[in-house]
Amino acid sequence: MEIVSQSLAILVVFALLATALLIVRKKGWRAKINPRVFEARAKLVLTARHSIHLIRIGDRNLILALHPEGITFLGDMPPSSHCEKHPEAVSREAR
Repeated sequence: MEIVSQSLAILVVFALLATALLIVRKKGWRAKINPRVFEARAKLVLTARHSIHLIRIGDRNLILALHPEGITFLGDMPPSSHCEKHPEAVSREAR
């Protein structure tokens, strides 16, 4: 009798999980990032596994180094109008 009650409890848990998954998929709950708040401005590839990125978050421009061990914060860059994406950089990213 104990096996039946445990099996029923497991079945109820799986049914609740499946219901929650269906609701999440139907509602489309995902992290939505506003493109005006977060933007990748530039990327400089140093090697196949090392690169430097300029990221804009809100009114801050962050310089980040990406490497196999993780990410290193290199510094802030003051917000300015001349820090726009170069058209040549856009064409290189598309490749």
